[in-house]
Parts: sequence; structure tokens; C-alpha cells
Amino acid sequence: MGLERLILLSHLNEEQQEVVDIIGMDNYKALISVFGGSAIWIPKARSLIPTPEIVDYIKTRLQKGDLPGQIARDLEMPIAEVRRLSK
Repeated sequence: MGLERLILLSHLNEEQQEVVDIIGMDNYKALISVFGGSAIWIPKARSLIPTPEIVDYIKTRLQKGDLPGQIARDLEMPIAEVRRLSK
């Protein structure tokens, strides 16, 4: 690690500080060391999980007696989408 070791929280903008709050300063410095100067894209969870797996999860939860509203809150998705996927 080079200059990364000198980075202080006060050197970071608000968005960068939010990342540090989530992953910690040591991990943030590691990201800088490996990806510094690069543009990296962080996908949303929805784009990583195949729809059939989400459907199976929703149907399993419904079979266990969970309500669509609770499933929607847990997955942070609209209740209408939970209902649509559960058909």
C-alpha cells in the first residue's frame, strides 16, 4: 500500500464517506489500491439474481404463511411485483 495509508476520513467527500461507513476504512483503502482511477459499476441485487430464483423464494415464503406485504418489505420491492411474480 502506498499513499492510501495516509488517507483520512476528512479527505473524502460525502459519498465516499458513506462507502467507508459500510465497508470500513481499511477495505476502502484496499479498493483504492486495486481499483484507484478506475470506474467500477456496482450492480443492484435484482440484476444478479435470476427471476426464477426470486419466484421460488416468494412462493416458498407464501407457502410458509408470510403475507405479500411482508415479503415485499423484506425484499425492498413493490408489493405489486411480489404479487405478479407469485402467480
